[in-house]
Amino acid sequence: MLIAEPGARAVELLERAECLLDERSLDSAWQSFINAESAGADPDRCGAGRWQIAMLRGDFESAWKESDAIRTRAAHPESFWSGEDIDDRRVILRCLHGFGDAVQMLRYAPQLAARAANVVYEVAPRMLPLVRCFKDVSNAITWNDVSPEWDLQIELMELPQLFRTTISELPLARNYLNLPESSLQLAADSLGPRRRPRVGLVWSCGDWNPSRNVPPHEFAGLAALDVEFWNLEPQSSTKDCFGLQMSDARPFTDGLLPLAATIANLDLVIAPDTLAAHLAGALGKPAFVMLQYAADWRWMVERDDSPWYPSLHLFRQPAPGDWLSVIESIKTNLHGLVM
Repeated sequence: MLIAEPGARAVELLERAECLLDERSLDSAWQSFINAESAGADPDRCGAGRWQIAMLRGDFESAWKESDAIRTRAAHPESFWSGEDIDDRRVILRCLHGFGDAVQMLRYAPQLAARAANVVYEVAPRMLPLVRCFKDVSNAITWNDVSPEWDLQIELMELPQLFRTTISELPLARNYLNLPESSLQLAADSLGPRRRPRVGLVWSCGDWNPSRNVPPHEFAGLAALDVEFWNLEPQSSTKDCFGLQMSDARPFTDGLLPLAATIANLDLVIAPDTLAAHLAGALGKPAFVMLQYAADWRWMVERDDSPWYPSLHLFRQPAPGDWLSVIESIKTNLHGLVM
């Protein structure tokens, strides 16, 4: 009984810490993660919690300290980058996370090119045409290709730590995605003549985190606005979203490059935390990003802008599940911008 009790106490403290994190009680959560680790909870899980808190606060330096500690404890640190110098090394950058993550982190390509001897970008097949449009990406392959010889393999999401990024030194925060003129013109021709301001609309983020998805009926409050709504949903042909008449841009969501070109021809994108928001930010296009209450670390807390993407405006749920307040705030801002 005496042996089991510390484990039970550690579990209790860890669960409390994670609940406090979900509630965005960051100071209390930080201390609870420390207490949980002291009681014997998994140090990596506790460190990951503190990492999230540090990133939410914009305290990147503290986040990198947590990452360093987790990497030091790793059973096989040699599998991926483990802190080595990349200068004059052959690097393969593996994009193993979501498309939005890739768009966000490919801003580091110029810094990689300046230091490494050679960089190869390994991406999902659907992303290959798009990845070649990022500044200083010159050599890209897909998962199906044979990898060239390399000295270091780095996962895409490790780049901010590799360069010890601080919030005041985020690289290429705008316009680091440059699309070919042919793709832009093809998208423009598909959209047709401009009659009113064009707004692209996305409401789903998939099944990985359903709390990010916005129920389509919530958009009914935007129906009276004098704008053209374009459906950017990749798997939906909905043209009447609870009274919100939309033109269908689906032919241009068959690939990531056509989707980016369509966004480049719009005046505004309204989307939850998903690929379309990242594409708009990388292109320097205005976007209204709808965020669930416990938003991802990259959007931080208590701010309506993003140092990652200056063209984005963030709209946060005031309470879990409250999308109506988000839509009402968006409606007010749309009146101010285009009405």
